Amino acid sequence: MNKEVKNSHVQSILNGALILTLAGLFTKVLSASYRIPYHYIAGDVGFYIYQQVYPLYGISLLLGTYGFPVIISKLIAENRHNKRVISLILRTSFMLLSLMNGLFFALQYLFAEQIASWMGDDKLTPLIQIISLSFLFIPFLAVIRGYYQGINNMVPTALSQVAEQMVRVGTILLLSFLLLHQGYDLYVAGAGAIFGSITGAITSLFVLGAFLLKHKKRLPIRGQYQITDEVSAVLKKVALQGSLICLSGMGLLFIQLVDSFTLFSQLVLEGTGELKAKIMKGTYDRGLPLIQLGTVVGTAFSLALVPVISSAVSNRDQKLMREKSRLSLKLSLVVGIGAAMGLVGIMQSTNAMLYGDIKGTDTLQILSLLIVFTTLSATTAAILHGMGYMYVPALAVLGGLVLKYVLNIALIAVYETEGAAIASVLSFAFIAGVNTLYLRLKIRMSMIGGKSIGSILMAACVMLVVLKLYELGAYSLVEANNRHTTFYSSQALSAVCLGGVLYIYLILRNGVFTLNELLDIPLGDKVAKYIEKNKNKGDKK
Repeated sequence: MNKEVKNSHVQSILNGALILTLAGLFTKVLSASYRIPYHYIAGDVGFYIYQQVYPLYGISLLLGTYGFPVIISKLIAENRHNKRVISLILRTSFMLLSLMNGLFFALQYLFAEQIASWMGDDKLTPLIQIISLSFLFIPFLAVIRGYYQGINNMVPTALSQVAEQMVRVGTILLLSFLLLHQGYDLYVAGAGAIFGSITGAITSLFVLGAFLLKHKKRLPIRGQYQITDEVSAVLKKVALQGSLICLSGMGLLFIQLVDSFTLFSQLVLEGTGELKAKIMKGTYDRGLPLIQLGTVVGTAFSLALVPVISSAVSNRDQKLMREKSRLSLKLSLVVGIGAAMGLVGIMQSTNAMLYGDIKGTDTLQILSLLIVFTTLSATTAAILHGMGYMYVPALAVLGGLVLKYVLNIALIAVYETEGAAIASVLSFAFIAGVNTLYLRLKIRMSMIGGKSIGSILMAACVMLVVLKLYELGAYSLVEANNRHTTFYSSQALSAVCLGGVLYIYLILRNGVFTLNELLDIPLGDKVAKYIEKNKNKGDKK
């Protein structure tokens, strides 16, 4: 009976994790893809305005959905049968987050003009002030989400995240379109788009509030509250571990933040006109949705194995932990390298299909390489968190932040936006490298064999060559002045299918994954059966 109860509890946890994962994937895809229609509405300059301040919102979003809810839920799960302790955790967390985010709000709102000046554009001040309001919602969102996740009810968190992003995106597109249609300038339209962060947060809070009203008798927040050693211990855990988890997930946001403070201002400093510099920054930012989508795809399969790795760590099953860690890293490399090189191969057509022209293609091709390292760093950080090592991923991100700033200052002066792209790739390569090296030291084994890496790179290079030849062939059939959006769309989408099928075929043919490894990959069992069936046919012949 106890075994059945235990299995039921484990299955419940896995189901909850699946719900949260699916919601996370949906919101990430939505958060990346809306920028494409927004670019059509506002253009490169409008895109520049929005992206200059977006990292500030992204930080608040991550605080409320990732770091602090995770650590709060962990503490509640460890004390799920003790209502007194749960009440203490909820109250203490809310107090801490209220003080912390109240300070973030005050500093950002009061010094918005100074922040805008550091970015090189004083007109961004009202947008920064609007974003600062989003910090005021974090204590409520993080604590309520953390509570429900701690009692293994992932539905409130999942629904609130989905509702938040849908309303936010709807607000962004609707208000920016209406404001520009009414004759307002791009900065006012940008402020309208940024206001989506507020409508989204209000919607999320409304959804969570509905669940609270439904379960108010079960929410343990009553009783006396006194500052004790127990409270101090909870404060330390939430503040330290929550901050570390947040930091380790902020790599891409920090990269964007450094670009917001340095790219436009450095271009102007080097003699580029302000309007041209804004267009160049807006063109550079076209790469961000593609990088985010590539990272989502790249980590979707590899992160599916992290709960198994965490379970193996808890059960002290070193063999299983090593096997799944190696497979998770191999998956992230296969998908990350394939997505990056494939995007390099079709970037010109993709750029024209999504944004209407091919400006900045060279820069975007360099940025595409980021996908390899964002995927690898996200996977290694998740594995390290599952093993209980939180400091290294956070420190790696801080190191990457410093490196990005130094490289931006050095490279933008020489290579302009391409220099910023190179700096981004090298900075994330540093983050991924530190995480991977530390993981290798901790599990005391070689991560991925040289033969597998060689096969992955060979498959990616073959795919890249084929895609470029396919592109050249398509372009030779249609003159440049006759290449419209329909042509670029058909060329890009057909190239995706061609490149994807070729790459997967080469990966499987070269035996990058064993049959046993394929069985552990989502949908891999069907591939394994197909390979085994063909192998048996070959043996009979």
